[in-house]
Amino acid sequence: LPGKPQQQQQQQQQQQQQQQQQKRQLACRLAGSLAARRTLAPRRPELQLCGLPSELLQDCIDLLPTFADRCRVRAVCRAARLSDWRLAPPLRPEEELSGIALGDLGAKAVAKALAPGRGSALRELCLGSNGIADTGAKELAKALGSGSTLRRLSLRHNDIGDEGAKALAVALASNSELEELDMWGNKLTDMGKTALLAAARCKVFLELDDPLYGQTNLSAGQAVVTGMMRAVLFDWLSEVHNSGSAPAALNGESDPQEMLFRTFSHVDAYLSKQAVHRSELQLTGVACTLAAAIVQGKEDAEDSAELASWLAFVTDGACTEQEVRNRARDVHKALGFRLHQPTAYTFLRRYLRKTGWTEESFSLANYLIELSAIDPDFRAYRPQTIAAAAAVLSRQYLSQGISVQHVPGWKARLLRCARVDLKSELAPCAAAMARMHALEHGHRSKFVNVKYEWARLHMVAKIAPNSPPDAESFVTYLSEDRAA
Repeated sequence: LPGKPQQQQQQQQQQQQQQQQQKRQLACRLAGSLAARRTLAPRRPELQLCGLPSELLQDCIDLLPTFADRCRVRAVCRAARLSDWRLAPPLRPEEELSGIALGDLGAKAVAKALAPGRGSALRELCLGSNGIADTGAKELAKALGSGSTLRRLSLRHNDIGDEGAKALAVALASNSELEELDMWGNKLTDMGKTALLAAARCKVFLELDDPLYGQTNLSAGQAVVTGMMRAVLFDWLSEVHNSGSAPAALNGESDPQEMLFRTFSHVDAYLSKQAVHRSELQLTGVACTLAAAIVQGKEDAEDSAELASWLAFVTDGACTEQEVRNRARDVHKALGFRLHQPTAYTFLRRYLRKTGWTEESFSLANYLIELSAIDPDFRAYRPQTIAAAAAVLSRQYLSQGISVQHVPGWKARLLRCARVDLKSELAPCAAAMARMHALEHGHRSKFVNVKYEWARLHMVAKIAPNSPPDAESFVTYLSEDRAA
């Protein structure tokens, strides 16, 4: 009959519409059930999913807005455990997705969620420790190259090799939005790392050194460099970096604190690798400043020469411009990709963006991490731990005029994004930092203490320190469930 094909087509369309409506209804009921289980007393779920076809059940799982919601359904429904929570892009992608076994399949779903037109407003995304390999990296590269608005992306501690790095490099060459990319802990060779550095317009962090446990001397040789010598050098370098007469290559840096901490990082890395005589310690410090000023290996010859000349001048004749340039080349050669490391300041900015900050609390947190950078005992802690401890302590001085931004659940946010162990790392570090703060108060013989008495840094060094709590107190405080 002539009308039969048309009737069949109409029937098929009606059936598809009914199926889509049924999926949406089931997804809404699933989400409602999950919300009830989170907010009300435990009750038996009303949904009966066991009889659904596996394809329909998978479609329902895919419609749930977050990976977490999908995992909760799989946890409470035996039939749903055969479904895959990573197939479809999340409707509401979260900033922190590290350590949840995404793999390449999950990375592909996240990449789809970042595509233009999907309405994602994410500016930061952490996908660390997810087993992502080259296939997943290529999918993420497509998102970065197609108009993603991400500013910070962490792919640390995955299984990405050179093929994935090359795909990311191609995307980064045309991406002007991304500011930071974490790539340490992957399976990159020198070829992959070089490709990323050559193409990227952003900062690429390729390495992260382990902390130096229990090392009294920092350099081998006839005259070893001690922790006390290092402390004097770092305090002097802070004064050099804050000099009003510094040339544009140093004074014109968009973030002087970042330049200072890069210098600190280079000095420690170089001393751990090369034997430096104590008489050459000042030369090494200014040479590391010159090395830090050459961002991502892109050197301006005129600016570099001007800075080298000025750095030689501030040593009062201890070294010449040519010696500074030669030692800076030695630093680049010795450290290689270790020049591209995040610092405690890098992590501090990230954590404060998640936990909330004010101008006053930011200055206090910076004061604490700079004191920690100078103190040789804090070489035993990872930069993530130092930054997290400073973020905690900067919220403890409300009564002394250090205002804070109220962010619900900031403690849980901090612990999740920092990925540090509370009992063995963060609490002992916070307790040690509180003790150091108390001991340093009023000691104007150090430039760092004078610097943070400046009005533009909110005079945080003048604030009387709190009585230092012990590590157990920090464990109890940061384990509280209530928002602070």
